[in-house]
Parts: sequence; C-alpha cells; structure tokens
Amino acid sequence: MEFSPIYIKHVLAKSYKHWAAAFLNEFKLQNRAHLVMLARQGIIDSETATALKKSMSELDSTLEIPEEFPEGVEDLFFYYEKQLGNLLGEKAGSLHTARSRNDMDTTVFRLYVRKLMISLIEQMLKLAGALIEKIKGSEDQLLVLYTHGQPAQVSTLAHYLSSFVLEFLEGLEGLNASLRVVNQCPLGAAAITTTGFDIDRQLVSDLLGFEKPVPNSYQAIVTSHWLTYPSMWFKSILNDITRLMADMGHKASCEVGMLSFPDELVQVSSIMPQKRNPVIIEHIRIQSGMAAGDFQSLIDLFHNVPYQDVNEVADAPVTNFTRGCETLSGLLELLQETLLKVSVDKQRVDEIALSTGATTTELADELVRREGISFRTAHGVTSAFVKSGYSLEALRRSFLELVGRTLKMDDQELETVLSPRHFVQIRSVPGGPSISGMESVVDLMEENLKLITRSLDGLTKKVTESEKYLSMEFNGLG
Repeated sequence: MEFSPIYIKHVLAKSYKHWAAAFLNEFKLQNRAHLVMLARQGIIDSETATALKKSMSELDSTLEIPEEFPEGVEDLFFYYEKQLGNLLGEKAGSLHTARSRNDMDTTVFRLYVRKLMISLIEQMLKLAGALIEKIKGSEDQLLVLYTHGQPAQVSTLAHYLSSFVLEFLEGLEGLNASLRVVNQCPLGAAAITTTGFDIDRQLVSDLLGFEKPVPNSYQAIVTSHWLTYPSMWFKSILNDITRLMADMGHKASCEVGMLSFPDELVQVSSIMPQKRNPVIIEHIRIQSGMAAGDFQSLIDLFHNVPYQDVNEVADAPVTNFTRGCETLSGLLELLQETLLKVSVDKQRVDEIALSTGATTTELADELVRREGISFRTAHGVTSAFVKSGYSLEALRRSFLELVGRTLKMDDQELETVLSPRHFVQIRSVPGGPSISGMESVVDLMEENLKLITRSLDGLTKKVTESEKYLSMEFNGLG
C-alpha cells in the first residue's frame, strides 16, 4: 500500500521518528513480556519461543533504525516485524499472537509516561525536602503578607513558604494518585475485547512492573486518563508556582522591597545603571506557562472525542506531554535556585509593618484582653488610631470617647503590642506564624513528604524487580 507523500510527511514520518526517539526501549520490553507469557501459557511451542527469543535478542542489539521513514512499512512496529522476519522467517509472525496494535501501543505509552512521571516526582520530592529545610531556618525572618494587593499582617518567610509547600505536596499527592491510574497494564485487551487464547494478563502486568491489568478490556484501549490525569495535576502545580512567582515579584519590587536575590540571580540594564532585575522569576513564570499549555492541550484534546479507539490516544499527543515534562523539569531547578537563595530585608519589613498599620489587629485584640471591651468597640478605637496617622494621643482620645474611661496601657506597653515581632510571637495557634505555631505545619509537611516518598519508593522498587524478573524469564526461554 502506498501512502500519500503529504500524509507520510505530516503523520507517518513524525510518528516513526517519535517512536524511534522515545519508545524503543518500552517497545522491546513489552515484546519480551508478551513472548514470555505466550510460552508460559503454551500458546506457542517451546521451539518457536526459543527461536523468537534468540532472534529478538540479536535484533534488539543490532537493529539500526533508519533516520528517515523507511519505504514499504507503515511505522516502526512493522519495520521491526519485517526485520525479525528477515532473521527468523515465518515464525516471526507468532510474536503477534493474541495481541493487537491497540493494546501493544497503549502499553508502550503507559510505560513511557510512567518513566517520565517517576523522574519528575523524584525531582519534586527533592525540591520539597530542600524547601522544608529552608523553612526551618526562616522561622524568625519576619515578612509582611498582603491581601488584595495591600499590606495586611506580619508573618514570617517560613509561614509564607510553607503555605506553598503544603499545596505543592497536595499536588504531589494528586500526581501520585494519577500515577496509579497510569500504572495499569493494557496488554491482553487485544483490539478491544481480549482474545480466545488462554492468555495470562496478570503475568504480563507483573513482568512489566504494573500494579495490575486494566480491569476492562475496552477501557484499556479507549481511556484517556493515563494522559489527562497526570496533565491535570501537573497543570495545577504549575498554576501554584506561577501564583507564588507573581507574588514574590511584587514583594521584590522597588516599591515594596522586602525580598531580594543575590547578584547571580539578577540581571542589569544595558542603559540604566540603577536597574537590578530579578528576571529569574519571570523565566519561571514563562516556562510554567509554556508547560501548562502543553498539559492543558491534552486535557482539551479529548473534549467531544468518541469513546472509542481513536488516534487521540496514540503517540502524537505524547509529544506534548514529553515537552511539558521537559520544560517542567527545568523550571523546577530554577524554582529551587530562587526559593533557596531568596532573602528578607528586615529593615524594610519593619518599615512597612509599622508605617501601614500591619500590626494593629493585635492592638485591637489586646484591648479586648486587657480592657475587657468587645472586639467591635476595640476595632473602632484602633481604626481611629490608624486614621490619625498612628498617634497614641489620638488612640487614648478615641478610647475615652468610645469606652467612657481612660486607657490603662502606657506608651511602652502599646509600642510592645504594636511591634512586628510581638505580632508574630503571640500567634501561637497551630498553623500560625510563631515558632510554636509552625511546629504542626513542619510536622505535617515532613509526614506528607515521607508518605509520598514511601509510595514512590515502593513503585520504583517494583519496577526494578520486574525488570530483573522479565530478564530472567526471557533469558530462560532457551
């Protein structure tokens, strides 16, 4: 069959090159697992199994993949099958017994996606661990937090970053769950309804390190979840990263100036001597946006697509997934460099906290505790203090007018209550910014990190063991 040159150029040749560059190893693994199963189940005789094993071993070590799309074949699968036939003759066709391109392809894709996900999750876990150590060392570094773009209350760098890390770990939990969806074996589903041969789907699943076979053979072929579930979680994580970077960019701006970065992470202007641009933040945002676009394209791809075996679940979309993962890996390195090396300007934090009234909530709270008045009355007294430009005289006058008696607290007590460090120290409720308040947050981060790490370690151990198992069984064929 001769294909249109245009179809070859824009579809077949691209698919062929993608398979050759990305999927060759996974393709060989599923071939070997399928052969072991066929032999174990007696679907092919031992002589054929041995001959296939020897020819496949020779071909796998000597196969040269042409750079350009080869004539006379549809894709890399048929090219491989043709080369195997050249070595073995008619018996080469026995390898495809009880198997379809459908279940073979999607098994290869899942193996490949699993590999990418494991690598990225490992990288993310290392980042989370490094950030937790940064947080432990930043519990006394004050930082003014903003709401609606305005200075709000005093916190710490540890409190600020730990909020992001907790959400980052939530994203990792979601990725870990989606990895369990990916890590199910489609082989044995054949075209869509399995086969009349007495195959062992669990054996193939175990040989390839999957958690289990996909339960329903039609689902094994038509599902998009092995692409869309990880894509949704990757995109969610990227959204959190861009939000953090946008906020840090604001806090590092000349007008705010609470956060700063070392010279190695900033660039200067070619004409303006005063410029000191933390553009690493912008590059993280840019790369996050590009990666998010790749993942979002996969989510959108399946809108209104027939619930059938269609090419939307073939190799072309995996190129976007691969590109998104590669971009994500790079920006994670940039993110770690940025977050580990960011520092706080203590003097500027104090200036902003005191000049904008970021500690006055605590003054209202203290009036409730010491003076025995309602919070709404205390709020009114403190509001008058803020409107006066933080005049203690105005504070006493407002208290007298609204409460009907003289404020008992002296100026030194009031200044202590209004100090940024006191604001943080007194907030010892679990989850708050004080050192004691942060204990439960740090414990939770470390526990979540351990749980995800333990789960991933279990999977990687199973994959490693399955590789040894498959090698032993394949080599034992004769």
